Amino acid sequence: MKRNLLFKTASLLYLSTLLALAGCAPRAAGDIAENADVDRKILQQLNELEERVLHFIPSEKHDVFAIAVISEAISAAKNGSYGVGAVLVNNETNEIVYRGQNKVFTEFRSDLHAEMDLLNTFEIQNKGNSRDLLGNITLFSSLESCPMCLCRIITSGVQEVYHLADDFGGGMVHLYDQLPPVWKDISEGRTFKKAECSEELSEIAEKVFLLTADLDNKLKTGE
Repeated sequence: MKRNLLFKTASLLYLSTLLALAGCAPRAAGDIAENADVDRKILQQLNELEERVLHFIPSEKHDVFAIAVISEAISAAKNGSYGVGAVLVNNETNEIVYRGQNKVFTEFRSDLHAEMDLLNTFEIQNKGNSRDLLGNITLFSSLESCPMCLCRIITSGVQEVYHLADDFGGGMVHLYDQLPPVWKDISEGRTFKKAECSEELSEIAEKVFLLTADLDNKLKTGE
């Protein structure tokens, strides 16, 4: 029993150090503000998923970044928007350089999907040379990009894009071959695919999003 406790403690310390070095430590439980309009049952489920992520030990290539985007997704969900998060990672240092999250209902902006929020911040802060910089940066998202975001990513110049959870109802990556010819031509040679992360993290990313999927009704009714 004592040996197991020591091993668990050491593992958590290792995880914290690894995440800190990568600049992608997950948000601590309680650090994320909760929107009063979010259903209490949903908040409880989000808190439970957050705890699982905080104690998850990375084992796959992209797990560290998967943990970071899920943290952003949970933050977005607690703020009353769709539970989707995204980050930009410097390929040379493996450090997260920018973070983003869905803010469609947070400040109502119809364009602020996680990837859009992320790229807006990056381009504003790197005016004039953002495309040059993005050639050496990878984008991770907790959910497969929709048509709007995929075209924005292609335009931005990002060369590698990975998502945790598939979105067969609204995603565009699995329908890449159906993009208009101009978009396929511009993005030729780039990478758009599922992240090499633990299945549990993919499942958590999907659950976070699905807990907020009913927000579609707001877009339908305008209420």
